[in-house]
Amino acid sequence: MAGCRCTGSFMAISAIDMYYPIQIPYILSREFSQNVQYAEETIPQLSGFVICFWEMRPRSARKTSIENIIIADGCIDLVASLDERQVGFVGMRNTDFHFKVDLPAHFMGARLKPGAFFQLTGLPATAAMDCFVPVEAACAGFDRDRFFSLPFEQAKAYFISFFQTLTCGRAPSRFTSLFDELSLGVVPTAAELYQLLHFTPRQCQRLFLKHYGLPPKVVQSIVRFHKCLAVLTANGATLGDGLSSAGYYDQAHFIKDFKKNIGITPRELIRIYQN
Repeated sequence: MAGCRCTGSFMAISAIDMYYPIQIPYILSREFSQNVQYAEETIPQLSGFVICFWEMRPRSARKTSIENIIIADGCIDLVASLDERQVGFVGMRNTDFHFKVDLPAHFMGARLKPGAFFQLTGLPATAAMDCFVPVEAACAGFDRDRFFSLPFEQAKAYFISFFQTLTCGRAPSRFTSLFDELSLGVVPTAAELYQLLHFTPRQCQRLFLKHYGLPPKVVQSIVRFHKCLAVLTANGATLGDGLSSAGYYDQAHFIKDFKKNIGITPRELIRIYQN
């Protein structure tokens, strides 16, 4: 049932050919990699709505606090904190460079495709961007007591089965598939995006906030950044590869945009990743 499982790595082909945003805290923070085991897993049958299921487990029982870097990716995740017994949907408009995690702690989550939260729950994506929406406030059928009574692996299986039930008989909408479509070529400008969708700028603003919780220009910027990030974290990547892959024509703009999203320059990422 499961797809490729990643621990300290990712699926480069999926990231380039489809929208597969990369979260690489284990590369960006030595403290994180020393204290936390992070892994991702894809479920092909759910790929129309769920990019991956992820988990974070402490490497030891030692009590400490670390900072996790969560890169803005346009996604809304269903996140479960097994220690605090909390489960709900949350997304981030901007990269959080200082997300505090008190260890030891156990987390798991489902990274929904942008647009999937609205399609599956009927709630506007703005409700979960920079906000925590308890799962029972968004959709029915999640048995919280049962979930938190299960051991970790069984809880993960329940998590997956919940989404199998939630998505059964549904096909992704145009908006849920749009990030995939935008990732297949050079990312269009906001003006080109309006033409592609046959909506006026005002209609796009309204629809994008409902489906993604983000305006069109931010969506365009996020897709372009993650397309570039996927290229730069491939073996043998160069600065020029990242510059051309996402349609940047101004190197200074490229570097500024990249650093805003990840906190380091493209050259610094290449050096860290390839070492």
